Amino acid sequence: MPARPSWRKSPETAAGVRQVSGAPHGAAPLVSVIVPSLDGERNGNLQRLLADLAGQTLTDIELLVVQGVRPNGRARNVGAVRARGRYLVFIDDDVRLGHRDVLANLVHALVDDPSLGLVGPSQLPPPDASRFQRAVARQLPRMRFPVVDRTTDTDMVTHMCLAVAAQLWRQVGGEHDDLVRGTDPDLRERVRAAGRRVAVVPDSWAYHPPPASLPSLIRSAWCGGRGAAWVRRHHPELAFDVPEGPFVGRAPVRRPAYRLARLGARLLLAALRGRFLLLVSDLAYAAGYASLRLARNEPAPEQLA
Repeated sequence: MPARPSWRKSPETAAGVRQVSGAPHGAAPLVSVIVPSLDGERNGNLQRLLADLAGQTLTDIELLVVQGVRPNGRARNVGAVRARGRYLVFIDDDVRLGHRDVLANLVHALVDDPSLGLVGPSQLPPPDASRFQRAVARQLPRMRFPVVDRTTDTDMVTHMCLAVAAQLWRQVGGEHDDLVRGTDPDLRERVRAAGRRVAVVPDSWAYHPPPASLPSLIRSAWCGGRGAAWVRRHHPELAFDVPEGPFVGRAPVRRPAYRLARLGARLLLAALRGRFLLLVSDLAYAAGYASLRLARNEPAPEQLA
């Protein structure tokens, strides 16, 4: 294993990790599934997700829940210390799996094609999503990705649900310990720099709920803006400018002036096209960004995550 990179600050300990299934000793499992969950509940969804995982056709797995650890990159690192699987699957605690073969499809893709580094399922709103949530998914970028019938190179592989070989994950240095926003493009960039592809696998999907109300949409965008400002201040080299739609390739790092001008153009277009939810979200994001940039006393990363 390579020396710990400078962005890895967490101790090599598995404190806060709860093993839900899989023997802690004996033969190592094929797959370690790691679910960061701040409160161990996520309004009851964690138990539903664990039931989805218990019903998967791929059964040679261990399930690890990392509770009370933030930011989420640090939580994933903590879980990986305990993980013994040949493959790691990271899933957010507000996600549901689309069917019983999702894990099998992810792992088989990595086994069958050595050029793949990160793989994930398509992202859809839940079947029981409200009219508001469906409107958010339509108006805001990167809220969904259609189910595909072939392996599709794209940057729409996120920590919502992704799989990676444990050896490759350690080779690229794991997760960034204190990055409060942008762990998805950070990991994708490092995997691509290692010469591997990032792709969504066919016939696989997971459900990720958009914000359920206008206040929650505003709060999410506000926190995202504050997180982006923190990254710009402390890790400007990681302030990736992720395009609105799915793309293939390396994400650029843009100057703040460029991104400000683009935000202004997007606000104008949202207003002209009647995309009220996008307009509100972008305004809240900008306000959150400005609030942290102008703050005299900056909160710790754990308070922003």
